Amino acid sequence: MKHKFKVQRLLLLMLLMSIAALYGCAGLEFAPKKAMWYYHKELPEADRAVEAARADGKDKQCPKEFKDAEKMRDDAYDTYWACHTAEGIEKAKKATEMAKALCPPPPPPPPVSATIVPTPTSQPPAANPPPIPCEKEVAVIKIVNFDFDKYTVKMAYKKELQMAAEIIKKYPKAVINIDGHTCSIGTEKYNMGLSIRRATAVKEFLVKKGGVDPSRIMIHGYGKTRPAFTNKTKAGRMKNRRAEIHIMQKQECSLKQECPLNKGAH
Repeated sequence: MKHKFKVQRLLLLMLLMSIAALYGCAGLEFAPKKAMWYYHKELPEADRAVEAARADGKDKQCPKEFKDAEKMRDDAYDTYWACHTAEGIEKAKKATEMAKALCPPPPPPPPVSATIVPTPTSQPPAANPPPIPCEKEVAVIKIVNFDFDKYTVKMAYKKELQMAAEIIKKYPKAVINIDGHTCSIGTEKYNMGLSIRRATAVKEFLVKKGGVDPSRIMIHGYGKTRPAFTNKTKAGRMKNRRAEIHIMQKQECSLKQECPLNKGAH
């Protein structure tokens, strides 16, 4: 009999607390928890935010911050159950914000700026900044044309290449760039290889017949990407099957000067 009376008191107490939640604390969402059935929506939202963070693994990624958000959620319920409705709602909002802000991604690296940052006025820049190395094109020889789908240097150009070798020897510190090109007929991959073979053929002639140091020569293949003439005509395509020799003289430039690196090459 005594046990039955205790059960009845407990049920009555639960009923009174539920009525208090519904009317005294003005709950708006059905979310049974402990002795209360209805809550303001902010508290269930805090529950969902914390559980979503847990599902995303944030309790392991940043455990301290997750526990802080979880504790704020629990404090919100404790305060709400004490019928401090407004304070409980604010804590629930705070718990939701904390849960959604967990484990933020690292900030992106600052953009690289080409702007030269001026030296503070207390330390004025040097009047004569140190020079920087650069290259200037001093000569271009581009009268080496090839037959269609060929990379053999024709007899007509051998005398000109001998003269080119003599010119190169006048610039012992210069870098020699040999660029190979093709017309538009053929695939990009095939033409790229063909242009490299044409540049290589010119280099081999300059080394074997002209006595140029091979370590000074760099070859480049551009395929059909850099036509000098229109590819819509037979004459234009014939002129585009070419190799060009660029003599690049090393020099020093100040920061205030425009460095003419590879200027004029195409």
